[in-house]
Amino acid sequence: MLNGKVSIITGAAQGVGAAFARRLSEEGCNVVITDKRETISQLGEEIGAEWHIGDVSDPEHVRSVVDRTVENFGTVDILVNNAGEVLRTGPLDDWDQSLLNYERLFGSNLRGAFLFGRAVAPIMAEQNYGEIVNVSTDHVKPAPGSSRHHGHGNMDLYNASKWALNGLAFDWAKALAGHNVRVNNLCIGATDTEMIRTWSGPNADPVWVDSWMKPEETAEVLVQLLLEGPSGRSGDNIGLYAGFPCVLPDPEV
Repeated sequence: MLNGKVSIITGAAQGVGAAFARRLSEEGCNVVITDKRETISQLGEEIGAEWHIGDVSDPEHVRSVVDRTVENFGTVDILVNNAGEVLRTGPLDDWDQSLLNYERLFGSNLRGAFLFGRAVAPIMAEQNYGEIVNVSTDHVKPAPGSSRHHGHGNMDLYNASKWALNGLAFDWAKALAGHNVRVNNLCIGATDTEMIRTWSGPNADPVWVDSWMKPEETAEVLVQLLLEGPSGRSGDNIGLYAGFPCVLPDPEV
């Protein structure tokens, strides 16, 4: 069902993004990947994907990736806005550093998703089919058994940028529903990637580390979500949590 679909995956040089790219390639998709790391070329060669090096917050890079994809494959069917990063930030940080951190995190985590979404939406609407998946965080959706949202400390910019994806996804889902374009957030919790290992440091609680999901597990959930097709859910926050089965939950009512 996904065979031959044209997919763009951002932030695909490592971790979850790389797992997404490999899994969609296995499904027979034409895969286009982008990352600011030059190592993106290695994955491109490994799976036979078209690759681009650049910053997702740069409109010229985004336009180049999308235009080149359409030129080579004729369309864009699937967009996975995976690019993102995390820094320790909070309200007592140095003023000048706070401004730099704001531009960096909102650029990677929100502006990139906005730009790529805006670039592919007209293409998807014209062909009356499309899938947009934003990779968010379990911080925006309470885990099973919890009834409230809460802060984590030292993550204000990360959390704010990920919460903002709700505004894009929910509104896009409604605006594009008449064109059979689905928009969902995949809210992924602790997953064994370079990002979380760097964040956690060498002395992370081993029990917590053992609970982490594997990137390949989250990639399987992505595939199952895409296989729902045009009649599937849209405007949903799909929560995946460390310590819980990594499976696609039922759609929210």
